[in-house]
Amino acid sequence: MERGDPVELTVVRDAVRSKTGILVAAAAKVITAREVDALYGELAPAFGRLIERGVERDPGCRGKIAVARTLHQLDRWEDDVFVRGVTVIQEEPVWGGREDTAAELRGVCGLAYAHAGRADALDVLADLLADPQRVARTAAAQSLGDSGRPDAAALLRFKVRVGDSEPAVIGACLGSILALAPKTALGFVAGFLEDDDGDRAEAAALALGESRVEAATPLLIAWCDRVRADVRARVGYLALALLRDETATAHLLALAGSGPPTEAIASIRALATFKADPRLAERIRTASAAHRDGAVRAAAADALA
Repeated sequence: MERGDPVELTVVRDAVRSKTGILVAAAAKVITAREVDALYGELAPAFGRLIERGVERDPGCRGKIAVARTLHQLDRWEDDVFVRGVTVIQEEPVWGGREDTAAELRGVCGLAYAHAGRADALDVLADLLADPQRVARTAAAQSLGDSGRPDAAALLRFKVRVGDSEPAVIGACLGSILALAPKTALGFVAGFLEDDDGDRAEAAALALGESRVEAATPLLIAWCDRVRADVRARVGYLALALLRDETATAHLLALAGSGPPTEAIASIRALATFKADPRLAERIRTASAAHRDGAVRAAAADALA
């Protein structure tokens, strides 16, 4: 059907007006893909219907999440969706108890606050950063980085200092701090490489890698030299690969060509994260082909397959 076809519009309108989350989710995806202007106004009312008796009408919050994502992607602010959605809790029965399935919804709504530049965005995201659910806290940390507001870094620093039971949350905080102030925050994030808490040190390493700040290269190489071999293979080399910096890449390629077999294989696997880059893939093949150990050459072929 062509975009705007009356028959298609009727089908999508009926779906978005239903009280079934999975149908609303399907309709929201069509509205997003086709940019059906005539149906934008149906999304907020659909959200309201799915909040009522949410467990029955919208298990897993699939419909509400789809509506929030659609409005966010199309840059359309709706108080009835985002203001309500950021506080929704939907407890559903699961084996052994109950589970809040609305954490992702709260995260999507928090992101909308950040991107919309709302005056109260920091207040909302601060509350979300203390959410009981890891998914929501992680989304809040990422949203603060996306906000583009330098003052958000102070809130993120506080959260890192206080700590979190989930390393992913700390990693998101550190990544957002670097996104907001890549140069001035480098020392703060790098300081956690010395942390006795292994999880926080690993989170800092990955955040530095994802920052693609060139000055992080020597810091990560030095960290790799002093941590345990398993940490170096699992985290350190990946962080270096994520930098996409020539010095970091050359360091990993040198290991791939002549390092101890276990180190060579770990460096190859880290670099192969970007095997879709034909130039890098060829450099990995060339480096590993020079290694004396057949297991290394075999690992390279497998990683690049």
